This record gives sequence, structure tokens and C-alpha cells, in this order.
Amino acid sequence: MAGSNWRVVGIAFGAGVVAAMHIGKLPPAIGAIQTDLGAGLVTAGWIASTISAVGTLTGLMAGGLADRAGPRRALVAGLLALVAGSLAGSLATTPAMMLLSRFIEGIGFTATTVSGGILIARATADADRRRAMAGWAAFMPLGFTAMLLISALMVEAVGWRQIWLIAAGITLLWAGIVLAATGAGDGGEGRRDTIRSLGASLALNLGRTGAVLAALCYGLYAAQHLGMMTWLPTILADTRATGPLAAALVTAMVLMANAGGNLVAAWTLGRGVPIWRLLALGSLGMLLVELLVFNAGLPDALRLSLLVLFGLAGGLIPAAALAAAPVYAPSPALVGVLTGLMVMATNLGQLTGPPLMASARVASGDWSGTVLVLACLALAAIASALASARHERAARAPAALPG
Repeated sequence: MAGSNWRVVGIAFGAGVVAAMHIGKLPPAIGAIQTDLGAGLVTAGWIASTISAVGTLTGLMAGGLADRAGPRRALVAGLLALVAGSLAGSLATTPAMMLLSRFIEGIGFTATTVSGGILIARATADADRRRAMAGWAAFMPLGFTAMLLISALMVEAVGWRQIWLIAAGITLLWAGIVLAATGAGDGGEGRRDTIRSLGASLALNLGRTGAVLAALCYGLYAAQHLGMMTWLPTILADTRATGPLAAALVTAMVLMANAGGNLVAAWTLGRGVPIWRLLALGSLGMLLVELLVFNAGLPDALRLSLLVLFGLAGGLIPAAALAAAPVYAPSPALVGVLTGLMVMATNLGQLTGPPLMASARVASGDWSGTVLVLACLALAAIASALASARHERAARAPAALPG
């Protein structure tokens, strides 16, 4: 490739932002959904995280299939599945129906985020790929924040069902943009020239211990991050009597700091900072905040500063993890499977984080009871990041090349 195709990168990035909107629409509306559908706190946690179930189960497979079928086709299919799930959710009358609609959205979210990453990897030249993949991580906080604010502003005026319809309309529009603005020559075609079978591709990539450790760190981050972002409006309402809009604005500040962390990571990766170091630093920052932020005697200004630090530190992790895929992939043609591994890991974290926090809150009777769960996740993330250091050095060393 002579140069990077930034038009395709922008379109794929936009698709990721749209997909993340389907996660961000929920937190301000979760109380209304609980009341409307008769869902308890733990059930509401599963409604928040079920969108991640499909990615947990099929992320790896999705990466291989998108590589072969073509990421452009998979991207459009994923966006349409998000439309279908959001429409079904707008009609839900029971918790079970809402869980099913979120499962359909999970199919779309997985297909969109896996194929978007593959399309960006294919559209960028070697010199730009690591930074582009790190910058791709910003799709999540940006999309989450945009829809979080829309949902917070509109949920009381029009109801949560209208928000689900708005999300479906935006997603359908972006699917049309992808079809109209990209073509076969943009790296979106299927690729069958890699190795003999998808199974062999999965086995080869899973043998990359460093990539597995980076994915593990990403998953542990996701459990902490989405758990906090899902319940933060509720935590602020319960402990600080914060109104829905103010709570959404605080959450949006944390998410924008997270996007800032993504960009800082992309810049530092471009200057040669090791991936493992960013993973460890981000996990350590999250741990320090978690140990302090639930202190009841903390001044509000300091609490807000800690929450922003939580977002900024955490933002280093997804950018670094996604940038790891091209480093550990056996060849550029196999980046898709490792991208799928990263998506699978983050979906597993997103699946378990909100219900874990809800369960800890119910068991302890107070949100401060979630500290132990969050701290254990952060410590495990630090350990996996540090363990990946020697594997990253080996992957970058000339001796790692065959022959």
C-alpha cells in the first residue's frame, strides 16, 4: 500500500461511534426501563451488559469470518442488526423481551466493531497502522458520550422508547453512508489467501501469548469501565442526590477524558512507548481512583477530579490493546482474528462488569461495597500487563522473524 486511505478510516470510525451509541443510550434511561418493565437492579445490570454477550461468545470467530467474507459487507450487516435490535427494544414490554433485543444489538455491535477495526487495519500503511488502531479505540467513549447526553436530555420529555427509535434511525443512515461511500477497492473485499482454514487461523493466533495477555487486560479494564459508567448516574443520584442531567454530564466528562486517554496513547505509541507500559499505567491509575473515590467524606470537586482521572487513565488501555493486534499478528492478513480476540475480551468485561457491581451493591447494601470487586479486577489487569512485557519485546525483536 502506497499510503493510508483516511476516507475509509473515517467511515469505519464513524460506524464504531454509531455502534457505541447503543451502549450509551441506556444509563440515563435505565431507571425508567426498570419502572416500565418491572425489572430489578440485577436484571437491569444484565440488560446493560447483554449487548456484549454475543461478542464474548463469537468475537474471535467474527474476526476470522469478517476477514474472509469482507469487512465492508460485515460492517453493513452489523449496522443493520443494530437497527433491528433497537427497533425490537422500543417495542419491549417485559424484561425478557428487552434482553432479547439487546442480544440482537450485541450481534450488530460485535460485527460492526470487529469489521471496523479490520477495515482500518487494511486501509492504513505500515507507518500509520499502530497509531490508527490506537485512535480507533476512541469510537467507544465518543459514541457512548453522544448518546448518553441525548438520552439524558430527552428521556423525561419523550420517554426511553423514542430514544431507541432515534438510535435506530441514526444507525440506518450510517449503513447507507457505508454503502454509498466505500467500494470493493477500499480494502473491504473478502480475503481467502491467508491460511487453509479458519480453525487453523484461530489456533495460530491464540498461540500468541502476548496478544492473549493484552486482551485479558482489555477485558478487565472493560469490566471496571462499563460497570462504573453504567451505574455512575445511579451512584450519584443515590449518594449525592444528583439529578439525571447533572449525573449524565459528570458521566460525559469521564467519557471524554477516556477519549483523551485514547489519543494520548496513540501519540505515545507513535513515539515508541511499549504497549505493555501503557496497559500497566492505565490499570494502576484506575486502581488508585477506585480505592479513593467512594470515600463519603471526599469533597465533590476532588471526587469529580478522581472520576476524570479514572477516565483518562483507563483510556490508555483500549488504545494500547487494539494497537497490539498488528504487533502480534503472524501476518497483516491475520490482523482480523486478533482484532476479534480484543473485541471478545472487551465484550466479556462489558458483559460481567455491570451485574458484578450491582451484585456487590446488593450484597453490601452500599455502593462502597463495590470497591473490593473493582480493585481485584484492576490488580489482575496490572499483572497481565506486566506479564506481557517479555512477549512484546520478543514480537518486536528481529530474532522473532522466521529464518
